[in-house]
Amino acid sequence: MSKWYDKPTKILSMRKDIDYIMCIDENGSSSNLTYVLKQISNEKELSEDDKYFTITGCIFTKEEYVNSKKLIKMLKNKYWNNGIFYDTKAKRDKAVCFHSRDIRKHDSCFNDSIINYNEFMVDLSDTMKDIKCKIISISVNLYEYLKKGYTHNVYNVAFDFLLERYIYDTENNKKGIIMLEARGKEEDKELLEHISKVINHTGTKKISSKELKSKIDGVYFNPKWNEEYSSTYVGLEITDLFSYPIHKYIKKNTKDKAFLIFEDKIVGYPNYKNKGIKIFPPDKK
Repeated sequence: MSKWYDKPTKILSMRKDIDYIMCIDENGSSSNLTYVLKQISNEKELSEDDKYFTITGCIFTKEEYVNSKKLIKMLKNKYWNNGIFYDTKAKRDKAVCFHSRDIRKHDSCFNDSIINYNEFMVDLSDTMKDIKCKIISISVNLYEYLKKGYTHNVYNVAFDFLLERYIYDTENNKKGIIMLEARGKEEDKELLEHISKVINHTGTKKISSKELKSKIDGVYFNPKWNEEYSSTYVGLEITDLFSYPIHKYIKKNTKDKAFLIFEDKIVGYPNYKNKGIKIFPPDKK
């Protein structure tokens, strides 16, 4: 029987033998480094949209995850019949999937012709307030990262910082799993190789492999929907909704309405700088 570290694998349901699940989402690009280097060599500034790469993790206890699924299901059922809509582009029924970009753009099933959008946004805000979890987030300033001569894979660096914070903010003698959104066959394979190496062999700069293995019992790569498009992976949806406002906060240094809804869930709140939210290289401000 293959192990989670042999190849990228998805997990279909919450395992009964674990205590935590951390779901991860990303914003910005970790692969546009050639463009960033060109801007640096030409001594040109970088736009805020191109400057930062962010990954965010939502840490749920098993009970919190189960309750969060119930809250999201209730909201979906209120606005869509059994949480299902007809996707005119795919020409098929699909489970509603909460995706920050689609919601902000009033796209897909969030179009005003399908739902009462304003009423939905009020209910969505209330639901996000009610969800219990811990939020940790890492942003890499790509301009400063390359300018200072760092050469390691940006995603891997950010992920290692996230792993460390997961270890700090979960109880000893309790195990968890990690769920990421699948990005592509090669990308997932490359990331899994790094994760497996760190957890099973090298550790990070601050956390040993032994400690990582004692608290992490699987890393999985899930798509937005199951194969039949009849259900979604709620933890990834919730993390997506939290991740974008954090990325926006890092870029613009402003807290929008969405950010303020969940700010108190960020580890270290209200003093979450370098705790629940870390910028690398460190901000000089």
